[in-house]
Amino acid sequence: MNLYIFGINHKTSQTREREVFQFNRKEIPKTLNKIKNYEGVEAVLILNTCNRIEFYLLLADGFKPDEIVRKYYLEERNIDIEGRKHLFILRENKEATNHLFRVISGLESLVLGEYQIQGQVKEAYSLACEAKTLEKVMHKLFHAAFRCGKAVRNDTSLGEGKQSVSGVASKIIIDKIQNDDKIAIIGVNENTRIMASELKENNYKELIFVNRTLYKAEILAEEYGGKAAPLEEVSNVLSECKAVFSSTGSPDYVVTNDMLQNLLAKGKCPGLIVDMAIPRDIDTRNLPDEIEVYDLGRLNGYLERQNSERMKDIPKAEKIIQDEVRLFQTWAENSDNELLQPIAEKIELVRQSLMNEYENQFNDQTKAKIEKITRQLIHRIQPILMNALLKSKEQEIK
Repeated sequence: MNLYIFGINHKTSQTREREVFQFNRKEIPKTLNKIKNYEGVEAVLILNTCNRIEFYLLLADGFKPDEIVRKYYLEERNIDIEGRKHLFILRENKEATNHLFRVISGLESLVLGEYQIQGQVKEAYSLACEAKTLEKVMHKLFHAAFRCGKAVRNDTSLGEGKQSVSGVASKIIIDKIQNDDKIAIIGVNENTRIMASELKENNYKELIFVNRTLYKAEILAEEYGGKAAPLEEVSNVLSECKAVFSSTGSPDYVVTNDMLQNLLAKGKCPGLIVDMAIPRDIDTRNLPDEIEVYDLGRLNGYLERQNSERMKDIPKAEKIIQDEVRLFQTWAENSDNELLQPIAEKIELVRQSLMNEYENQFNDQTKAKIEKITRQLIHRIQPILMNALLKSKEQEIK
């Protein structure tokens, strides 16, 4: 199995370094098909969020994931990633499986336990299914990931509450802006809905929803209270507001620097700007210090304090992930064995269940030894089991 993840994320790069590699949703089907047609590519999926762009690839022998991704960006965007490889991660086989399971469980998110990531992984999988760029191993991998993410959320405190970057951004606005002040919300998507919902719950009624397609903004205004305005009127809207929150899929700035400088000269620039878009929506260069600007990078300080409360359950989450990774690896190792494949996972589940039953009776060092011994025992029993199954099959034929 030549399974790889090659990508860039918030841990390896700054917002400005990631945004040139970002996709909008409409680009992804075409990109999937383009990459799937490259020589050596057996399957491809793209996980594209505001914090990560990751390529999940199943490749034929002799092909490298970084070369595949480099080829795409050179051909389609005239960007050479060769000098920026230090910004990218590369994971292979078991490490790739472990990384995906950590991602979907919220352990690799800016907000520990972030709930949006599970839906984002499911959407990435759906897009790849629609584009027909997956095969058996990838389908099994992502269904195992969904099961893992659900287990972590159900069995640990990481799933408590709806943790998200938008939720943290709403807390910043609530902390700094009075609930009778006007707030502009630019874009219509899950992030802006979370923001609007949080503000409504805290009795903010002066909300102005701005969107390129006006009727979509009007739907949010009706649902959460407030007014709606088309994007071409954004400058007039901002002149009335104390804060602006923006999260669109636009490839260009929706609020230009000239627009902000003009508002600043008139004394009508919002004092708080929260920009969650990748690429960024608001060009905030050369603004004075009294204008507070938060992008995804600057949210880190808030997030670290919130994450510390959930860190106590990380070992429990990692144990769930470790078990799920081993379960998938067991299937992968036997996927071409028509005799063992139907029962290999069940045997591993029995082993894990037995280990969990007695885990409180041993210290960590002893548990590690028993873990190793039980895995070796199953490995040594497999040839005996294979012979027994083959003989049984031969007798059936006779």
